Amino acid sequence: MELKKSVTIHDIAKALNINSSTVSRALNDNPRVSAKTKKLVHDKAKEMHYQYNSLASNLRTQKSNTIGIIVPHITKHFFSTAISGIEEEAHKAGYNVIICQSKDSEQLEAKNINTLLSSRVDGILISPAIKTTTVQHIQKAMDRNVPIFFFDRYIDEINTTRVITNDRATSKELTLHLLSQNINKLAVLTGDTSVSIYENRVKGIYDAFQQSGWNTESRLILQQIKLEVDDAYTAINKWLDENVEFDAVFGMNDMAAIGSQKALQERGFRIPEDVIVAGFSNEPISKLVSPPITTVHQPAMEIGKLAAKKMINHIEEKDKSLLASETAVLESHLIIRTSSQRNK
Repeated sequence: MELKKSVTIHDIAKALNINSSTVSRALNDNPRVSAKTKKLVHDKAKEMHYQYNSLASNLRTQKSNTIGIIVPHITKHFFSTAISGIEEEAHKAGYNVIICQSKDSEQLEAKNINTLLSSRVDGILISPAIKTTTVQHIQKAMDRNVPIFFFDRYIDEINTTRVITNDRATSKELTLHLLSQNINKLAVLTGDTSVSIYENRVKGIYDAFQQSGWNTESRLILQQIKLEVDDAYTAINKWLDENVEFDAVFGMNDMAAIGSQKALQERGFRIPEDVIVAGFSNEPISKLVSPPITTVHQPAMEIGKLAAKKMINHIEEKDKSLLASETAVLESHLIIRTSSQRNK
């Protein structure tokens, strides 16, 4: 059985009795070609079942029109929303995306970068893994002139564009709210403070204590955990078993806050009368638990869109003034709910 030969632009040109270069320009929406000719070419291409050869075009232009995305966990609401923002802007500009997740593993993150480099992506948007302690795998991509921009999390040693939120300021605002609720001691469950977002959130807590004149040594306890429901649940129960005194809990994400609230309620504590609870990141479930949890809303969609715009502008050099090492800070905002409202 003879295989059917693919239709080429030369076949379309022959059928229309025009130059192949005109067909190519029409298919690529070149402004030098009239709207009438473009319609003629597109109609004939459709009639002849022409399929655009993106690989051949990419080889000619040395561009893949593809952006790589690496996130710690696709299942997290923040990251899935940020990815949606990136995709929206990328598709609008004619780019495809390849999505990878590191699962907060440096080794997997390095593997992701190698995969994206092999796929000839034009740039990579990354929120680094918690376990990332070296930067060689990131520098490797940049040494190949593949730009890497950070969003949400970042690594200080890498000088590149970052799109982040005002974590320190909103953490301070949330802590000031908690301190205003007649509490005696604040317990904080944080992630690894070598990671930028948790480092900044902890700094915000200390800023609030300093502004309020509170003594951190006697009125603050802080523990690093894996910020999941079960880990927070275990940490709170351990404190209660050891008779550690506290009457407010600040979980550095909503999962930690939910785990904390669950542990406290099972041990007979009333929220917020006995212990107030707050989280961070405004996961959808945070307003569905009882009582709903005070949190911080982060503009994940806007972060994704802005990161994508900056990357595409950099790739295409549309914005000649764009710096490859700028920092864009978007504002988060506090959402006060019942879990922390002792003084209404």
